[in-house]
Amino acid sequence: MFQALVLTAATLTLVVPAMGQLIHNVTFDPENLLRVPAETTHTVTWFSDTGAQVVRVEASMEDEFVGIVTAASEPIKGKLEDNFTHSGHVNISALFIGYNTLNVTLFDEFNNSVASGTMDMTVLLAYQQLNDIFTWIMALLVAILYLIMGATLDLQIVKGIIKKPIGPAVGVFCQYVLMPAISFLLGLALFPDDPLLRLGLFLNGSCPGGGASNMWTHLLGGSLDLSIMMTFISTITAFAAVPFWVLVIGPVILADGQFTIPFFDIFITVISLIIPCGIGILIQIYFPKTVKYFEKLLTPMSAFNLLFIFTFGIYAYLYVFEIFTWRMLVSGIALPSLGYLSGMAIAFLFRMSTREIIAISVETGVQNYTIALIILQVTLESPAGEISAAVPAAATLFTPVPLLTMLVIKKVYDRYKRGSSVDITVDPKDSKLREVTSAARGQEENGLPAKTDKLSSNGGLDNPAMDLQDEAA
Repeated sequence: MFQALVLTAATLTLVVPAMGQLIHNVTFDPENLLRVPAETTHTVTWFSDTGAQVVRVEASMEDEFVGIVTAASEPIKGKLEDNFTHSGHVNISALFIGYNTLNVTLFDEFNNSVASGTMDMTVLLAYQQLNDIFTWIMALLVAILYLIMGATLDLQIVKGIIKKPIGPAVGVFCQYVLMPAISFLLGLALFPDDPLLRLGLFLNGSCPGGGASNMWTHLLGGSLDLSIMMTFISTITAFAAVPFWVLVIGPVILADGQFTIPFFDIFITVISLIIPCGIGILIQIYFPKTVKYFEKLLTPMSAFNLLFIFTFGIYAYLYVFEIFTWRMLVSGIALPSLGYLSGMAIAFLFRMSTREIIAISVETGVQNYTIALIILQVTLESPAGEISAAVPAAATLFTPVPLLTMLVIKKVYDRYKRGSSVDITVDPKDSKLREVTSAARGQEENGLPAKTDKLSSNGGLDNPAMDLQDEAA
């Protein structure tokens, strides 16, 4: 009896590994499909040395949104030494960016599975170059806009901001203390089980102010001079602030991430701000009569940039809509909106002017998401970088929504206010009016363009859009 039990145990010991080996002995050529572009087709050859007769093959993909099996050939029987071998082909179509797994199972004449195997697959964007084209064109348009802004800056106001940099200091606090904290907490609330998307949202909130903030500040009637100064100081601060937040909080969100800080790209961002704006300032100093032409270009150029973002920009990041969830939609709108509100509240507490509050609010909510996209794509292997970048891309697309809403409300309010205003007669003997008139006359005598209307209505050459409205009226 004891010998029979020992024999049975030995037999089971031999059979169990053999059975385990039978159901995991399908191999593939190539071993995996990694980083293949979407909208492409690939053929994979499978092999099995199982001794059983194979009459049927079952092949499928785990995520048919990313890729599908289009065809599977009948098993081909061969002979290797004293054992039978089988092989066949599986055709796979890569459909969309993401991760996938090919499952192949072999069945015998009794419909029992005799062998199986899996193969990994990752799919990249089919139009990656389109994103690069959009980035380069957008960089060119922003450079042109900065040149125009430099030509229309009020240098006296800029000097005043440098002497008392309260506005830029408030902006840096909002940009690099409030926004990282908001993005981190928002990520915990919206993506508790998805560290990739949570990381994308946090990096999004840790970036410096974006060039679009100056454009929106101008359109909304804020202080353009303060906005440009804040963007410059925010981008310079990014050399220290972005690495600090990424290296401190990044590993907390993604434990295995070895993060790379794109210092070169941050440097290029600074240069792309300084050079065009500097050229514009030189034009203003040496060719003052051309300033009025740049004033008229500022609003149309800003509007064209917005149109470009809402058309070609959406097309370049169209893949984001394919993987959109309500959580991504909320994050794309909530992060900049909370930034606008927090910047507005802090600026209000410091008793800043309305135009300064607008500038700080917009600068806080509008960020340079390109920095976040670069960090994600350089640090994480594709397609993890592109998937996590979906959140910054969503923010890029939805950041203008609250601002556009405010712009429409402002335009309606201004039109209503103009329609209900009454003519006011001003006493020509008023001392303040005489001072402004004499100052303008002195500028004209020196060959400089008079800034009477700007100084009396706006307090500085910040908002040419309002002057254009006055001329039209």
